[in-house]
Amino acid sequence: MNDTSHSELQHSATEPNPPAVGTAVPYFLALLVLIGMAYFGWTYWKVRQDEISRGQAIPKGMSGPPIKDFELTERSGKPFRSADMRGQVWVATYFFTTCPGNCIRLNRNIQALCNLPELKDVTWVSITCDPDTDQLGELRKYAEFWKADPERWLFCRADLDYTCRVAAGMNLALSRKGHQDYAIVFDKEGKLRAMYNATSTRECELLRAKLLECLEEDAPHELAMRSN
Repeated sequence: MNDTSHSELQHSATEPNPPAVGTAVPYFLALLVLIGMAYFGWTYWKVRQDEISRGQAIPKGMSGPPIKDFELTERSGKPFRSADMRGQVWVATYFFTTCPGNCIRLNRNIQALCNLPELKDVTWVSITCDPDTDQLGELRKYAEFWKADPERWLFCRADLDYTCRVAAGMNLALSRKGHQDYAIVFDKEGKLRAMYNATSTRECELLRAKLLECLEEDAPHELAMRSN
């Protein structure tokens, strides 16, 4: 064996093996597939939430169409009629008294907004989505927990099917103990003006600004004529 062959053998014996590129490819492709699945799953969820927020996912099984003008029973036992709110700015939200999570955050934010002097003319209407549990006595206790002004922060109920139809009339989906965390703003004309995630501090700032805007607007013409 010549010197050249001997040195080549020595070099090949000491040189580290090249990386096994071919064996890494399947793992890399699998990772890409997982990332893709996660992305498309997240995208579908966002689209679904967007559909729900726009009322395109109305709950199935309702006995009738969505309701725009409705009547509920307030914790005092008195009726709450949406038609009676004409000329006033008001906000509707959904909750249930045994909710351990988002309802607490949502109602804490409502409490803070309700206590703002500049929003003293806004009425807050909290509607339970668990009416079997949330009878009037439970609503009264829950309202007391939040120190809710009985004239400005109302807690209301109706049977579940009717409540689902009321929510559908606000472009929301609802089920027993299942609700979205939106605060829905109604202006003095009774029109749905906007909705905001009431668990979000940033969106509650936007909610406050929208309420101030609505409060500055004139009352409906027929109400203004009646008051003169």
